[in-house]
Amino acid sequence: MNLKKLNALPAVLALCMMSTMLLGFAPYAAALDSGDAIFNAIEPMVAVYNANVDSIPFIKTIASDARVHAEITLNDGSVLVLGIATDSNAHVVSFEKGAIADPTMRAYTDEATVKAIIAASNPVAAFQDALARGTIRYEGVGLGNSLKVGLVKVGMKLLGFFT
Repeated sequence: MNLKKLNALPAVLALCMMSTMLLGFAPYAAALDSGDAIFNAIEPMVAVYNANVDSIPFIKTIASDARVHAEITLNDGSVLVLGIATDSNAHVVSFEKGAIADPTMRAYTDEATVKAIIAASNPVAAFQDALARGTIRYEGVGLGNSLKVGLVKVGMKLLGFFT
C-alpha cells in the first residue's frame, strides 16, 4: 500500500498509532506470534483513528502527509515495526507490517500501551493519555520535521494539553 504521512500514532500509532483502537476486538489467535497478534488487533483500529482524527489536538499539524516508522516493543523483547502513511487530512491511507521508505516521523511504544488503548472504552482519550505519560513517543525525521514536531510539543504544553 502507498503511504502519504502520519505524525501518531500515533497517531498509532499513531497511530497508532498508533492511535487506532477497535472496541470489541477479538482475542489474539493462539497460532499467531505476538507481533502478528498485535498487528491484527491494531489494523482494524485505523478506521477508529480516521473517524476521530478531528478530536485529537494538533494531529493535523504533525500528521498530515506523514510517513511514519513505528516501533512497538513486544513483551518478549522483540520489536514489531509498522509503516504508516497519512493523507493531507492526517487520515491513515496505508498501514503495513514492516519499515516504510523515507519516513518523516518515528514513533515508539510498547505492547502494554497498545493493548490498553485497544481495550479502552474511549481509545482517543487513552491515546492522548499515553502521549501525555510518554508511553508513546514520537519525533520528526530530518531538520524540518524535527522542528515541526518540536514546535507542536511546545504548543501543546503551553496550551495545557497533556498536562
